[in-house]
Amino acid sequence: MSTGKNYELRRTQLVGAGGIGAVIDIGDESFVVCDAVDWGSPSEYVRLQRMEQRLRRDLRKPPADRPGSPGRVLLHRFPEAMFCNNPRCRRIIRWQEARHGRPGLPMRCPQCQQEGTLVPMRFVVACEDGHLDDVPWHLWVHKSNRGGCRSHERLKLLVDETGTGGLETLKILCEDCGSSESLDGITSKGSMKAIGARCPSCHPWQARTGGFTCTREPSVLQRGATNLYYPVTASALSLGDGGGALAHDAAVARMLASTTFEMAKEVAADLASTGNVPHPRIARFAQMLADEFALPLELVLEHLRASAPVGGAASSAADDGDPDWDAEDILAEEWRFLTSAEAADFASDDLVCRETPPPKVGGGAPFARVLLADRLREVRAFLGFRRIKPDGALVRPEAGRAFPPGVRPWLPSVEVFGEGIFIAFDLDFVSRWEAAVRADRDESARLAELERHWQDQGYWFLPRPTPRLIAIHTLSHLLMRQLVFESGYSSSALRERIYAGPDMAGLLIYTADGDSEGSLGGLVRQGRPDRLGDLIRVALDRGVWCSADPVCRETQGQGLGGFNRAACHACSLVPETSCVLANTLLDRSLLLGRGSSLPGLLEGVLAGSP
Repeated sequence: MSTGKNYELRRTQLVGAGGIGAVIDIGDESFVVCDAVDWGSPSEYVRLQRMEQRLRRDLRKPPADRPGSPGRVLLHRFPEAMFCNNPRCRRIIRWQEARHGRPGLPMRCPQCQQEGTLVPMRFVVACEDGHLDDVPWHLWVHKSNRGGCRSHERLKLLVDETGTGGLETLKILCEDCGSSESLDGITSKGSMKAIGARCPSCHPWQARTGGFTCTREPSVLQRGATNLYYPVTASALSLGDGGGALAHDAAVARMLASTTFEMAKEVAADLASTGNVPHPRIARFAQMLADEFALPLELVLEHLRASAPVGGAASSAADDGDPDWDAEDILAEEWRFLTSAEAADFASDDLVCRETPPPKVGGGAPFARVLLADRLREVRAFLGFRRIKPDGALVRPEAGRAFPPGVRPWLPSVEVFGEGIFIAFDLDFVSRWEAAVRADRDESARLAELERHWQDQGYWFLPRPTPRLIAIHTLSHLLMRQLVFESGYSSSALRERIYAGPDMAGLLIYTADGDSEGSLGGLVRQGRPDRLGDLIRVALDRGVWCSADPVCRETQGQGLGGFNRAACHACSLVPETSCVLANTLLDRSLLLGRGSSLPGLLEGVLAGSP
């Protein structure tokens, strides 16, 4: 349902927390982002071969709002249930654009002569299969009604000013029969099942077929709840393998506009309509196009297959399965390159990096390599989303629909540029420390309990917790918090990549933004030999004491899922967009030590400081 009005969203927002299926607030209005099928066919490709091969889809930028753009991102007003903020009215209205919509003007209540403004209801219904709906307020208000009233139209949201401010002070009133129910208990498990509500088996922007094929029990959540939307994204650095992306896209564009491609497309369509595919004539045309525009033959064939009405529709409708995406595998590839001799002095269109001497801190040498990346490129792709539970069903960007004939399945993606500092630990140093930690009986028991908790919670986006992962991740956060003061970047402009798998121990702190704040030069400057050692010492010194200590240091579980120990907003957490692990798996004690009972990974740095 189009609102008839244009709103601004950043592309990076659409490949993250504001992606397809997300409920977003724009001013006083609330919307859900529609699936990619309604976006049209974006023309700009994002090239990164390692990602394209694993994800088995094209990577394309969301359409931009500019002349000649072939598509647009559609929003659907959600929730449709709204209430009037006029104290004398408070009527609940189910918004319908055709009846109430006036594009560009405030949403006024039609029941009180436009005196009140309509405000979206705070609660929505969702299920673990990703479906979303309005709360059936008419069923809730009549759940204790014995007279059979089921009025939809004359409902009000009232507030008991004398109450304590909880949900029991909010009441739904039916003016037809006088029934009223407070919202107390509406978010409890089974509240919707008790009133006979079922999952709508679709998404808000999709037409309802009337069938209830989803058997999941619906749950009531606040529309801003963190568990209403879990975006699933993929990210990779370009290691010189995405080079020439602009030239590549230009070659594809020239091919698609050529007379030869139009002829080949007509032949492919005719043969597809008779089922006579593949055919030698298509292969000959494809080879001609590949030679003429210097493109891979398989890519040309894929474009021809997508252009055929029969073959294109079939390939779009097919479910290509879950993406073959392993973040640990991608990180391992990056680690091998960043620690190779080639990376010591490397320059390409996408990556420019150079080696600098690692700092000797605390009288020792815990670091093996430091790289300064004057330029780097990161590609992010939106794979889908989940609701309620992190391990719920994955909803792909097309949300169960088929892409139009001639449109190859694609993923909303962005490319961002910036600069960074890569720090690699000495692997023997880390291995010796990790062995000492695991030899400590109490700490070993705590780590075993943390791993059991990780398995029970089903947080698929978190790697297996290990001492080296937690310590290196905590160091990354302390460095980012200090770099805000030293580098000139805002806290939300910095990001991290943690390399803590088998035979890896390092971190990359970088800027990666779609605008001018991606490469100011201030970050690389902090990685110079005369600055990096002091930066690390100051960051660690600030991490020794938290304003919430001793509570923070002695807490056994805090933060999302209870995965943090000695780490809170006052000492260790960073903006959600900056952390690759959702601000979890942090513990200052593993990094800085806990007195004589537990050695810290970099405890010696502070001990050896002047």
